[in-house]
Amino acid sequence: MTVMGIIGCRIFEDEIVHVLTNDPEAEKIYIIKNEENIGLLHKLKSQGLDPVVLPFYELRTHLKQRDEFSVIVQLQEIGLHTDPSRLKSRTYTNLNLMSRFADGILLFYGLCGHALSRMQKDCSFFRCSLKLLQDRSEGEPSQPLEDCIAAALGGTSRYRETLKKHSDTFFLTPMWAVNWEKAFRLGDKSIPSFEFTPENMRELGYRKVAKIDTGLSYEPDFEKKIEEFALKFGFEVIELEGSTEIAQKSYRLMKKMLLNPLRA
Repeated sequence: MTVMGIIGCRIFEDEIVHVLTNDPEAEKIYIIKNEENIGLLHKLKSQGLDPVVLPFYELRTHLKQRDEFSVIVQLQEIGLHTDPSRLKSRTYTNLNLMSRFADGILLFYGLCGHALSRMQKDCSFFRCSLKLLQDRSEGEPSQPLEDCIAAALGGTSRYRETLKKHSDTFFLTPMWAVNWEKAFRLGDKSIPSFEFTPENMRELGYRKVAKIDTGLSYEPDFEKKIEEFALKFGFEVIELEGSTEIAQKSYRLMKKMLLNPLRA
């Protein structure tokens, strides 16, 4: 039995659905019973998959009954990046729980302001392999990504080039567009938050919003939410070509390392 764990931000919900839907070797998918996984569960079912939903404490019994390649998924709330210490604490807690069952864990995160930059060292005592999403540019050693926008644009290099070219642009992927208020924890009185007004956004230099098309269509309201965002702030809408390449390559690499360790 080989088990891959996935822990990720809900921002990567669509990418996780995509890699799992396109992996015929993932014979069983387990979703941890948690409200953050509800959207993921609905999307997987819409693609014809039938994940098993269980709390952590029931996993061991089910896994012992099977001899196959399985994937366990636990998503974390959108907006944790606004509080790096909380992001680190929540992720390490889930890593500790997941490591009891998984042979390797892929985190659908970038460095997120370096909140997870010490993960390998801090969690070196875990018995399983741990990997963040990797930017594997040709001819260069693989490196963790900066953040989710870098993943959507196909890597850190293209992300930096795009930032230079579109320095006045606010970037939105489908999950960002649908959840941007939650992502910035607007209305959360426990943290001081930036006031998202047209005036403040323009003062920061923003004049446009970029619709990053990753080729995924699990969020039917993407177009509508982009238009609403642009109207709210008086922005021009531009379109940028996105990609699922980083998610796919990182998933395949972890899977290969677990199933064929001598060839990884």
